[in-house]
Amino acid sequence: MSSIENPEAERPERPREPSRSGTLEAAPEERVLKGRYRLRDEIARGGVGTVWRATDEVLGREVAVKELRLATDLTEEERESLLRRTTREARVAARLSHPGVVTVLDVVDEDDRPWIVMELVVASTLSEIVRMAGPLPYQRVAEIGLQLIDA
Repeated sequence: MSSIENPEAERPERPREPSRSGTLEAAPEERVLKGRYRLRDEIARGGVGTVWRATDEVLGREVAVKELRLATDLTEEERESLLRRTTREARVAARLSHPGVVTVLDVVDEDDRPWIVMELVVASTLSEIVRMAGPLPYQRVAEIGLQLIDA
């Protein structure tokens, strides 16, 4: 059974990369956002930011926190526009309720930028599944496509 059919499957540990410019300066274990979200481990890194596994210390549960990485060459106007757009998109996403969509729980402002707090989904990515098991049967691809359309 693939982890798509078994979403509780634990995601394999990834080696941690050193911090890059524009991201966390302190080790994640030392960083607590707004006195509530203690950053633990890096989960993923992409073009617009880094996603961290964190603990919501108020509710005592694990969450995912997306740290936005802003380009250093943005004008102040571009930076403000990007921050407004990101906050607006997070608010829209927070209104969605569907089993195939990650729930946005909170947006906190720290370091003059929003950090998006989301439900933590522990599962392998489609890319990881294909890398480990090879191409999926076309029937399964069609099922995944229908689930995406539904979401």
